[in-house]
Amino acid sequence: MKPTEEWRKLFFDLSDQAFFDLVRNYLGDIHTPFNKHNLLDQLETFLLKKSNLDQIISMIDSSDATLLSAIDFLGKPSMEQLYSLLGGEEPYYSFYTRLMNLEERLLICPVREEKGVQHVVISPLFQEELKKQVIDMDLLFGCKKAQIKNNSKYSWYDVPVIAAYISALMAKKGKNTAFIPGSSLAPEFEEIIKGILLKNSLLNKSGRHLVPAKENFTDLFSLDNSEVSLFFIQSYLDDDPLDALIYENLRADRSYPDRSFARLVKCTAYLSGLDSGDIQAHKDHLLKSALAVEEGTGLRKLTPAVPAEEGKIVVQPDFSLYVQGTLNLKENLTLAFYSEIRKLDVISRWEVTRESFMRGIRSGINVSDFIRMLEEKSGSQLPQNILFSLKSWEEECQGIAVYQGCVIKVDQRFSNLLDNNSTFKKYVKEKLGEGLYLISDEESSEAMKVVESVSGQSLALPMENKSSGVLTPVVRGPDFNRFQSYEKPAARAKRKNIADRLLKKIETLDITQEQKDILTDRVHRKLILTEDQLESGSARYEIMEARGIDYNRKVRLCQHVMEVGGAFLELSLGAEEPLLIKPLQLKRSGNDMILTGDEIPEGRPVQVSLRKVRYMRKVRTSLMG
Repeated sequence: MKPTEEWRKLFFDLSDQAFFDLVRNYLGDIHTPFNKHNLLDQLETFLLKKSNLDQIISMIDSSDATLLSAIDFLGKPSMEQLYSLLGGEEPYYSFYTRLMNLEERLLICPVREEKGVQHVVISPLFQEELKKQVIDMDLLFGCKKAQIKNNSKYSWYDVPVIAAYISALMAKKGKNTAFIPGSSLAPEFEEIIKGILLKNSLLNKSGRHLVPAKENFTDLFSLDNSEVSLFFIQSYLDDDPLDALIYENLRADRSYPDRSFARLVKCTAYLSGLDSGDIQAHKDHLLKSALAVEEGTGLRKLTPAVPAEEGKIVVQPDFSLYVQGTLNLKENLTLAFYSEIRKLDVISRWEVTRESFMRGIRSGINVSDFIRMLEEKSGSQLPQNILFSLKSWEEECQGIAVYQGCVIKVDQRFSNLLDNNSTFKKYVKEKLGEGLYLISDEESSEAMKVVESVSGQSLALPMENKSSGVLTPVVRGPDFNRFQSYEKPAARAKRKNIADRLLKKIETLDITQEQKDILTDRVHRKLILTEDQLESGSARYEIMEARGIDYNRKVRLCQHVMEVGGAFLELSLGAEEPLLIKPLQLKRSGNDMILTGDEIPEGRPVQVSLRKVRYMRKVRTSLMG
């Protein structure tokens, strides 16, 4: 459906009074016979005329633009959701009247949902132009442009730190704690790394010891270092899914004062269907985990300290390895398994020892892969003394072998058959004894099929606790892309303040004072775009307000709102903030009248003496409702 068709459908659903009031305001008197389709054609042409469209856009002030940006960003929010987002900055009655003013200016439209809840959307007629010239996410969030702030040193979620922690843990000969030499990380951050590794089955328990589950890391090898860092950050934050989304939705090139951060949290919660909870607690969590820093301009997101240059390794004859630049996760883990971390810094120092080298072999990482990586990253062949030692250590390591796999046990009547089965023999890594065969995990199912065919029995692996693989990082829905991808709107149409000229024109018209008051009110509500609307406009009289000394007018206004419906009353009682109420009953009390109703939006019952009301104004619930 085209935008104009959507807009026209909204108008055809209006009551006749609302429809003709709108048309009269912009096109003037309606002469019979008339046709609604033709009237809408004329109204659409009038509103989209370039000079009129420019005037409509030019009358949008920053408060209007903020509200329009919020509606566009959230898609189809309810009034209560909008007020919750923008609340605390103005009373509800002020917010409500601004929203209704945007509706009567045809910039937004109401949408009725289930259970009668009213939502609002950007008017299809003006949506394209508003996106070009008005909608501004920086204005909505109130954040400020800032230079991207990288961490000056490695943080706990950086790939080199994760690899160094694994190396340090293994070097502690199986102890469950590790300390990274040369690292400025606080002990609690090393505990964070440990917790994430355990939670995602990247560390397993072997008896009393913690050992890396190398095979589970392969799920992360397809990610670049920044994606691995994001995986670790999200895994840490996912105890509160909203925190993970908040961190991701923060722009690294913006700073967020408290009000901006609160709006971002509320928008994130709304789009994810979560409760926003304690705003300060979310902020404290990011600060405590070194994922953000607070400066004078507000909260700043910290990004991983990833060196720009490609990783290089300098190999020294004393088995020291100096690492500078970026190595990927697979390269870092190969380094962690085959060597020990000595100092973690911009240029890190590792050392290959006999014990670390044998540990690397037993991890299943091929020796030739380790040597090839060192030669590629150093740009030369390894020194002869190092190659000789590595070869010697490799031969020594073969004297003791540790296998991980599936053991199949059969009695003698089947073992003779399997020993002579050429297909089965291909799967056997080691014959451990008479009728005992070691099969790799990867080939166990195929080997079992051979055993089943020989024995005529159906086999199954014994039940055991198996890793379910690493945790999938938090997945963003399409709505969350808006937090990162928005751009500033183009320059808005030059502001044209025509109110003074229109007000002077009204004073020259040969109409009643009541009609002048109505037109003046329309000018202030930004419903008049041209002087022609004053010449030909039909100023239908409607009681809209009453002041303190005009007691009878206050009574008439209350009765009118209750009889006609579709409106609230804004009441000013003096020094107190005005009330917005739904009037329900007006009854006499002595020489006064008492108005009872429900306060909007809380629904709290209120009673007000009309003599105490200094100012009363009718506020529509919806022009199109």
